[in-house]
Amino acid sequence: MTATKKIQNAAWLISPAWILMTTVAMAAESPAQGSPFSPTTLKDWVTVISTLVTLALAIWGIWSGLRSARNAIQEKRKEHRQKQLAAARDMMKEIFTDPLARAAMQMMDWSGRTFTHQGQTYVVHWGELKPALAVHGKGTVFSKKQEFIRDCFEALFDHLLVLEHFLQQDYLHEADIAVPLQYYAECIMAHSDTYNGFLQAYGYTEAYVLIQRIAVSKK
Repeated sequence: MTATKKIQNAAWLISPAWILMTTVAMAAESPAQGSPFSPTTLKDWVTVISTLVTLALAIWGIWSGLRSARNAIQEKRKEHRQKQLAAARDMMKEIFTDPLARAAMQMMDWSGRTFTHQGQTYVVHWGELKPALAVHGKGTVFSKKQEFIRDCFEALFDHLLVLEHFLQQDYLHEADIAVPLQYYAECIMAHSDTYNGFLQAYGYTEAYVLIQRIAVSKK
């Protein structure tokens, strides 16, 4: 607990006590006679006791209200966290079930893997990724395999771009997506010369920022 929090908690405890002492002191002085009030009759005692009971009930009401407000805030935080977990689960499922995005991750993980897309079969090796992801220029021509590779990584980076947007809106919690994506983020950072040009040239700057954060999140 921080020093500020301790002071705030102490203040809540001191304030009711201070109010109680002040009220008792005011009740103990007779404004009409200017002399100390000493309850001697039943009426005097009823007045003192009723004042103290009223004050105690007021203090209890304040304390109860603060506790209810604190519980409501904690419940809201719990509900928000549960929504974040559900959203992370659903968005991770979208990425890993997207055939193109999944293929891009498999290309980073395994050289020489065979992929089938739109009736075509491609065997993709690591060394083929860099030329396929080159920034398109005048006169640049890509083969069908290279177009497939570009489509795969474009799908993956589109997903990452959406993830970063939702993270910025506090719709997701980064730790929930970092675990399943960290390996692939590390692969991208380890071979940044293969991916950086593509990421920067085609509007994936924010996706690259996310990749950087995830890659170092457990280091």
